[in-house]
Amino acid sequence: MATSKVAALLQYMPLRLAVALADALPTGAALAAARGVGLAAWALLPGRRRTAIDNVTRAGVASSPDEARRIARESFESFAMLSVESLKASKLLTPETQNAHVRFEVPPETMALFEKPGQPVILASAHLGNWELSGHLISFVKPLVAVARTLDNPYAQRFLVRRNPRRRITIVPKHTRDRLALVRPLREGKLLGLICDQHATSGGVVVPFFGRPAKTVASPARLHLATGAPIVFGVCYRTGPMQFLMAASEPLRYEPTGDREADVLAITRMVAETTERFVRRFPEQYLWSHRRWRALDRKGGKV
Repeated sequence: MATSKVAALLQYMPLRLAVALADALPTGAALAAARGVGLAAWALLPGRRRTAIDNVTRAGVASSPDEARRIARESFESFAMLSVESLKASKLLTPETQNAHVRFEVPPETMALFEKPGQPVILASAHLGNWELSGHLISFVKPLVAVARTLDNPYAQRFLVRRNPRRRITIVPKHTRDRLALVRPLREGKLLGLICDQHATSGGVVVPFFGRPAKTVASPARLHLATGAPIVFGVCYRTGPMQFLMAASEPLRYEPTGDREADVLAITRMVAETTERFVRRFPEQYLWSHRRWRALDRKGGKV
């Protein structure tokens, strides 16, 4: 137990130092440092680098090998910048200041859903742009319940919760045993945020993602069928230093057939297709280093 506590503290101290450095540096310098960290990861993690390049190439979002390599490299930089942006945004981005930093591209029908009191909405998103800020910004409009993994290090978890308070965001642990944890917020007319673009270890269904079979999170589909809450896809793109574009889709429409399994598959496929469309707009800001098509790749073919 003592050894585990010491190990946790040793892991925690670099985090505190990194946050202190990000707070002390001007925003431009902090973002430049983050890009440097991303480039260091690109150089020092050959396995992730190869995965990213291969994913970009096979997804068909690059016109040449050189462009695939560029997109993959910039995705490493984008991921590193996310943390600095999130730290700076906790004080910089408020309901009063957001218009100086954020442009909104949200269809009127979708904004009406966000603004309607008591209207539940399922907000599907992806590891694209700054997914931390998307929740922060949308919570200004409607209280958000978000699913997130609790950090293994308790010191880091407590520190980051104190450092980045989200007053209108409630976090549901990713592996909660509460079977109604995701249904309850929708019944209460809240906004439920789900990141649904990574490999589904359990409970997922196989649908095409960039033309390749991928086991995909089906929670948005199941929750939609269970509650009737509309599904909207939204992301927060980076457009410049602490400048962002909050973009959302129109409500995704599907008429249930009564065949629940077929309905879940069809809705999940619709969400995956929408994710693709948003990724293609700024592919450099997508997390390509994730092994999205694991296991199924070995079987080959397309669906």
